[in-house]
Amino acid sequence: MSDKLIAYPAIFRPLHNEHDTYIIKFPDLPNTFTEGYGLNDAYVMASDVLAEMNYDNKELPEPSTPNTIALDDDEFIVVITANLSAKKRELQKFVRKNVTVPADLAQRAQAQGLNFSQTLSEALEEKLGV
Repeated sequence: MSDKLIAYPAIFRPLHNEHDTYIIKFPDLPNTFTEGYGLNDAYVMASDVLAEMNYDNKELPEPSTPNTIALDDDEFIVVITANLSAKKRELQKFVRKNVTVPADLAQRAQAQGLNFSQTLSEALEEKLGV
């Protein structure tokens, strides 16, 4: 299975301050924004926030064509790419938890070939509405 890659236009707005700060927003993705100090940092931060805010989003909108996006003053457009699969792997770290279950329930689950970790994870996701 190959990684899921996306590319979206981002609006970069320089603040012209002592930190060389850029504010970055994605017009197609209203809750996806960040800032960076210097252009290199701004590119890295933009790619990271694009992946982090959307790695689990099943219905991403079509990216706008960059030349159709209205800009203010000295804003400019950069098309930013992100690897959603890599971000999901990065964020899905696992921890070991010891649990106690009734013996007869454990025996029945083992007889059915159930994976205890997977079953517990699914139950927690359902309980939490994730």
